[in-house]
Amino acid sequence: VDVLKAFKKQAAGRATQREKQASLRGADAARGSGAPGAGQPAAGERQHEPAHKFFVSSNWKSLLDRRPTIAPRTAAAVAERAATTLSAGLSPNVVALDCEMVGTGPNGSRSALARVSIVDYEGNVLLDRFVRPEEPVTDYRSHITGITEATLQRPGVLQEEAARQMVADILEGKIVVGHALQNDFHALMLSHPHAYIRDTALFRPLRPPGRETKTPSLARLAEHWLGEQLHNGQHDSVEDACAALRLYSLRSRQWEKQMRSAMRGVKSTIAAGLGKGGAEEDEEGERVDRQSVGVVAASAAPRKGKKRRRAPPSSEEDLASSDSEPPAPAETAEAATAAPVGCTKANPGKKQRKRLRAQQLQQQQQQLQQQLQQQLQQQ
Repeated sequence: VDVLKAFKKQAAGRATQREKQASLRGADAARGSGAPGAGQPAAGERQHEPAHKFFVSSNWKSLLDRRPTIAPRTAAAVAERAATTLSAGLSPNVVALDCEMVGTGPNGSRSALARVSIVDYEGNVLLDRFVRPEEPVTDYRSHITGITEATLQRPGVLQEEAARQMVADILEGKIVVGHALQNDFHALMLSHPHAYIRDTALFRPLRPPGRETKTPSLARLAEHWLGEQLHNGQHDSVEDACAALRLYSLRSRQWEKQMRSAMRGVKSTIAAGLGKGGAEEDEEGERVDRQSVGVVAASAAPRKGKKRRRAPPSSEEDLASSDSEPPAPAETAEAATAAPVGCTKANPGKKQRKRLRAQQLQQQQQQLQQQLQQQLQQQ
């Protein structure tokens, strides 16, 4: 009850104060606007902020719709850094590759190399040359490549073999970045170690949200991650190579970390597989199968212990064979020391060691590439 009385008293005081203020404003208006102090609050009167100061503008929804995802100044700085400093966080051992192909064969069904472009980790062009295919061109695909018959007749156009050799020299030992690189290497008729390939079409963290199971195009990736429009008209292999390089730079740390973990897993798997086979390295670094060596040594070692008694001959043929002369000592030694079929020699020659070592290294490399490809597909 006391609280209600206090509230009523405060309300009555506020009403009285409002009446006084209204009467004062009416008196000021009656005296005229020219009178000194007109429109000014009376002495001791409390001043209030205008009510519209605290109102929210009616177009706040449209402002939210137009709000950028990144601050304008920051967006400009990011675009400038991406255009001028592609080398941020990238190794000098990184290059980007892109090719343009024309059609050969019936209705241009086969693709042949017509242009090859390579840029370094800073976006500088290392190679950008047109290539004249060895087969007759049946479809120049000019609406995509921009290449015409006159383009390939210009001076300075490379032959396929010369272009292939130049590309191989540049890519040797380099990390190659690109989009759908299997098509480029197929047109170049070159191979590259799988551990040194960075294909933006296959790297799942680069795929836009909601489309992780579909292989994206380079234009879609550039639009989503870089905010740029590619392939509005004809393709430019230099522009495509730079776009792939910029996409790689966005996820280069994560990409390289995954590659290192995959390589460690593949190496451990191969080492475990070799360890189960019982293969070890001898002092000269050559791999020797201890099991096969043990078989050879056992066959060559003289037998000890009691001699086994021969069974008596049971037929005339056995009697005839028993009457034959025993084998010569030299033949017996050769038969004892000869290695069984499928076993390696205990002490192979120098050429044979080199050949065995080359075969083992080739098998290890093939296993490494297969294991690495499987782990990348699983990730």
